[in-house]
Amino acid sequence: MGFEQVPSSLRELLADVFEISPDCIAPELSSKTLENWDSFRHLQAILAIEGEYSVRFDPQRIPELTSVSLLQAELEKMGVAL
Repeated sequence: MGFEQVPSSLRELLADVFEISPDCIAPELSSKTLENWDSFRHLQAILAIEGEYSVRFDPQRIPELTSVSLLQAELEKMGVAL
């Protein structure tokens, strides 16, 4: 899997939050594989995604959304056109 599988809007947003190149944003990127993905930046990412896509994540799900693929799947499940 590569970065091209992540929609550019989500890729740019996450790259900005995690302060990395958009080319590094791939579905398998997670809090376990990226040192910058700490609890603070996780919250920043969640808030940025909610603002960008006008959605609200279930607070119970937020701690589980720890990879790009999980975030993307959750957005798709919410009906967001990526």
